[in-house]
Amino acid sequence: MDTIHHIAIQVSDLPSTLAWYKNQYDVKVVYEDETWALIQFANVALALVLPDQHPPHFAIVSEHAERFGPLKTHRDGTASVYINDPAGNCIEILKLPD
Repeated sequence: MDTIHHIAIQVSDLPSTLAWYKNQYDVKVVYEDETWALIQFANVALALVLPDQHPPHFAIVSEHAERFGPLKTHRDGTASVYINDPAGNCIEILKLPD
């Protein structure tokens, strides 16, 4: 069964927004670079992304991600392709590293 991996929201100031989430909630920073950060809550992850680097979206982990199009490998070791649902919502179809 496919799973929702994360929800991505755009932020204008990544360092201060990340600091705010870390100070307000019991979360773990899973990944961070100059364009985005991934924080893990108990039940789902939240990606904080810069507007000029990443679209707002939600990500679904799928064993068959390749069927949605060519996958791009990212610095964090994941690979994905972005698609839109019929309503125009952006979805990242994600394949996790083995």
